[in-house]
Amino acid sequence: MNINYWKTFVTTVEKGTLSAAAEELHFTQPGVSKQLQALEDYYSLCLLERRGREVKLTAAGEICYRHARSIVRHLEQTRQELEQLTQLLKGRLVLGASTTPGQYILPQVIGGFRREYPRVEVAVEISDTREVVRRLQEGEIDLGVVGAASRGRNLSYSRLTEDELVLIVPPGHRLAALPAATPSDLEGEPLIWRESGSGTRRIVEERLQKAGFTVDPRQVAMELGSTEAIVSAVEAGLGISLVTRWAVAKGVRLGYLVIVPLAGVDLKRDLYLVRRRQPLSPAAEAFAGFLEKHPLRLQC
Repeated sequence: MNINYWKTFVTTVEKGTLSAAAEELHFTQPGVSKQLQALEDYYSLCLLERRGREVKLTAAGEICYRHARSIVRHLEQTRQELEQLTQLLKGRLVLGASTTPGQYILPQVIGGFRREYPRVEVAVEISDTREVVRRLQEGEIDLGVVGAASRGRNLSYSRLTEDELVLIVPPGHRLAALPAATPSDLEGEPLIWRESGSGTRRIVEERLQKAGFTVDPRQVAMELGSTEAIVSAVEAGLGISLVTRWAVAKGVRLGYLVIVPLAGVDLKRDLYLVRRRQPLSPAAEAFAGFLEKHPLRLQC
């Protein structure tokens, strides 16, 4: 059944004549007659009595009109609400993200979001967690996605998903042959670390300290601003590091890196969506809602 037939039927009843309905719908009068006839043929019932130029509902037509009017009203309401939504969701959405979600997670999420909201322009600006939080507080970005929750005025954190940090070493390294390393095995090893202010660095140092190992600053051979740079440095034999599992799948598969389990250290962490405690823009609200409807599934 073509839904337009219902609209033609309701319009004809309410306008009272075929010609008035045709004018309202921008149809020809024969076109209106054809659609009404198709509706009657579908039910094998007479729905309208023609009395000169005017039409009058039959008993069957009364039933159909009652339901058809409701259908048409709901369809029109749906159309209006979708138009309002489309009008709201225009413009620019600026996301701030720390390295792990910014490089490995958000690109996939944004792809799905843009398919649902194609009129929203999305920008992702990657920096460390501390900078993301600062920019959010200053109103420079709409939402943040970070790997550590920290105190901040007027901020709200919600958990998005779980990540895992892993110890990586180059092939042939003395730790590569171990079934598992302990924190004490890291003593004296040159460490390739994230920059100060990185959520990943803070998590790693806190978890190692909790397991009884305090990083000696003299062990930090290099501080780098991206996970990819750290992975490349480890592959080159410049040291060892702990990074998100997402970043090392290819290197491990090709034999450039070895993951060594680190016993006695909880290296799982949560990733968070952080927002200001105030109304969001329509686009930002839609993005937050999209994340709630599409839970992240981290794989590597």
